[in-house]
Amino acid sequence: MGEVCKIMSQEEWDTSLAVGKTYVAVSEADLRDGYIHCSSSDQVAGTLDKWYQDYERVIVVKVDPARLTSEVKWEPNAVGVPFPHIYGPIVPEAVAGAVAFERNSSDRLQPAGEEV
Repeated sequence: MGEVCKIMSQEEWDTSLAVGKTYVAVSEADLRDGYIHCSSSDQVAGTLDKWYQDYERVIVVKVDPARLTSEVKWEPNAVGVPFPHIYGPIVPEAVAGAVAFERNSSDRLQPAGEEV
């Protein structure tokens, strides 16, 4: 169904790199629900607006589902919109890129123009 994106804080990204992994499921929602919450590339803006209002900077990790060793399921949220959920780790080989998003003067998270 297209590109899958994992949004994470700068701190989560730095921790993941420090331990030699691209992503470690450490968010409360991921741990609670038993899968890694993701968004399609078309859903990123809405997800940022809804769940990341308190962040000044986040990292959007682009994941190639064909390179994952974990299963991806597109499951409906509370209002029936399908979102990608990854049931297992995101291996480094599946990362297609990562982009920093920073809060702009309109108080919205926008691409900072840098690959991380």
